[in-house]
Amino acid sequence: MSDQPSNPTASRWSQFCARPAGLLAVWALALLMAMAGMAIRGMDPVGPDDVMRMLEVRDLLNGQSWFDVNQYRVDPPDGASMHWSRLVDIPLAIGFALLGEDLTMAIVPMLWLLAAMFALRAIMQKMGVNPIAMLAGLVTLTFYPMVVTQFMPMRIDHHGPQAALGLWAVALLLRDSAKTAFVSGVLCAAWIAISLEALPLIAAIAAVFGLLYWREGDQRLKYMLAGLALAAPLFSYATRPSSAFSLPFCDILAPGHMLAFAASALLAFALPFFPGQDRAKGRFLALIAFPIVCAPAALFGLGECATNPMGQLDPLVRDYWYNAIPEGLPIWKQSASTAAVQIWTLGVLVFGWRFSRKEWASKVEIAKTLQIGPADVAALIGLLACLYSFAVMRASVFAQLLALPFAALLLAHFMPRARAIASSLPRILATLACLALVTPVMIGAAAERIVPAQRASEAQVETLQASAAVSAQMPECDVSRLAAFEPGLVFSTLDLGPEILDKSAHTIIAASYHRNDQAMGDIIRAFISGQEDARQIIQQSGADYLAICTLKDDIWLYRGAAPGNFADMLSRGEAPDWLEAVEGFEEGGLQLYRPR
Repeated sequence: MSDQPSNPTASRWSQFCARPAGLLAVWALALLMAMAGMAIRGMDPVGPDDVMRMLEVRDLLNGQSWFDVNQYRVDPPDGASMHWSRLVDIPLAIGFALLGEDLTMAIVPMLWLLAAMFALRAIMQKMGVNPIAMLAGLVTLTFYPMVVTQFMPMRIDHHGPQAALGLWAVALLLRDSAKTAFVSGVLCAAWIAISLEALPLIAAIAAVFGLLYWREGDQRLKYMLAGLALAAPLFSYATRPSSAFSLPFCDILAPGHMLAFAASALLAFALPFFPGQDRAKGRFLALIAFPIVCAPAALFGLGECATNPMGQLDPLVRDYWYNAIPEGLPIWKQSASTAAVQIWTLGVLVFGWRFSRKEWASKVEIAKTLQIGPADVAALIGLLACLYSFAVMRASVFAQLLALPFAALLLAHFMPRARAIASSLPRILATLACLALVTPVMIGAAAERIVPAQRASEAQVETLQASAAVSAQMPECDVSRLAAFEPGLVFSTLDLGPEILDKSAHTIIAASYHRNDQAMGDIIRAFISGQEDARQIIQQSGADYLAICTLKDDIWLYRGAAPGNFADMLSRGEAPDWLEAVEGFEEGGLQLYRPR
C-alpha cells in the first residue's frame, strides 16, 4: 500500500514480487525447509488422525465403498463409524495410486499450502498491499506456528484443506462479482462438508457481507448464499450414503443445515423486493428477517443437535478425552504460550487494520465512494475468526492466515523506518522488533519461559512433567514389533491404536473418534480403575493382547486419575498375575501382554 520503489534495482525486485514466480519462490523455500525437517523426523504420519486418514484412503483403494468410511479394524466385527468426508481423500487417493504413499503424504499438504498462499496473495492484492510487502507477508507465514503445523509434510488431516478453502472463499468474495461470490459459496459448502466446525466461520463471513448490504446495498451476499445452498447438498449426498443423515450423530452437515441455507438464499434474493431497500435503515430492518426465518428452519431439522451436539457423549469420554484435547478447548484452558500466540494474532490483525484505514482515508477519491474497503472486510472476518478461536483453539489456523495480510501492512509501515536508521546496532534491533511485532512465535516462546506449565490441575502438570522425564530416558515405542505376532484383537490406549493398525495386521478395541464412544469409555474406564475392574472389562472385550506405550500422553493422563490404578501399575512394571508378559517386551516404553 506504500509507494512503489523508484530506483531500477528496486523496481525489478518489485516486479518479481508482483508475479506468481515470487510466490512460488517463497513456497519452494518453505518446501525445502519442510523436507529438511522431514529428513530429521522421518516419513511417518504426524499424528493418530493422519494415520487414520492414510488407512481410510488405503481401504478406499483396496475396494471399500466410496460411501463407506467406517473403520472395520476398529471395534470389529461391525467397525467404528466415522464422520470424515471423502472430499479430503480425493487428492490423497490419486497420489497414492500414482506416486505412492510416502511421496503423496509429503507433497499434498504442501500443495494445500500453495493454494492458501495464492489465496493470501489475492486478498493482499485486493487490499492494495505493495508487492514487496506482500511477499514479505507470505514469508512471515513460517513464523505462525499453528499454520505451519497444519501444512507440514505427512500432515494429511483435514485442517489444512479447510483453511485453504476458507481463504479462497474470502478471496473470491472480495472481488466485486456475482460469479466469484457464487463460487465462494460453493467453496464454503465444500469447507463445511469436510467439517461442521466451519459453520460459525461461514456464518461470520455471511454476517460481514450482510453488513455490506446494510451499509452499501452490496449484492454479493445473495450470490454467496446461493452457491452455499446449492452445493452443500451436492457435496453431502455425493460423499455420504443417505443412511448417514438418519444416524443419531450431530457431526456432519444435516438436512436441517441445508434447509436453513436454502431459506437464507431465498430470503437474500427476496430482499430487493422488501420496502425501503433504497435506504440503509430499510435494508437493516429487512436483514432482521434472516434469524426469524432461518433459525426455526435449522431448529426444525436439527432437533437436539442444535443445542447440544455432544450431548450423547459418554461423560467419562468427555472428561478424559474431549476435554483433554487442547485444539478443541477455549483460550482460558490453553497453555500460556498458546494463549499468548492467539492474543498476539488478534493484535497483529487489529493494528494492521488500523494502518490500512489510515491508507484508505488518505486516498480521498476512494474514500468518497467506498465506505468499507477490502481490507475492512478481511479484517472483520479475521476479527470474528479470532474470537471464535478463543472458544475453539483449532480455528486459530484460519484466524492466523487472515492476520498475515495485516502483518504485511505492518511490515510495509515499520520496516522501511527501521532500515533507515543510520547506526548499525539500533537498526538491527529495530528490524528484529519489526519481525517480533508481526509474528506471534516470539511472544509464544517468551510466555513459555515465563509460565512453562500448562494451565491444568496440579496432578495433570505432574504427570506431564513425569512423562517428559521418562520419555527422555526410554527408547521409542517400536509398534512395528507387534507385526511378528499372530493377528488378534488388541486392547490399547486410544492414541496408540491407529499406529497398531498401520504397522501390523491386528485389530483394536477403539481409537479417538467420538462415534466410538462406548468402546472408548471401556478403554478409559479400564485404565483408570483398579486391576479387578480392568480385568473384567478386558476379558469382556475378548481382547487377545493388551498393549501400552508408557511414553504416550494419554497413559500419563490415566495415571493421574488415581494413584495405584491399572495404568499406574502397568507403567511401573507391576502387571497383575492375570496378564502374561510377552517375551521381548520386558524393557522399554512398549509393553505387550496376553490376558490369561
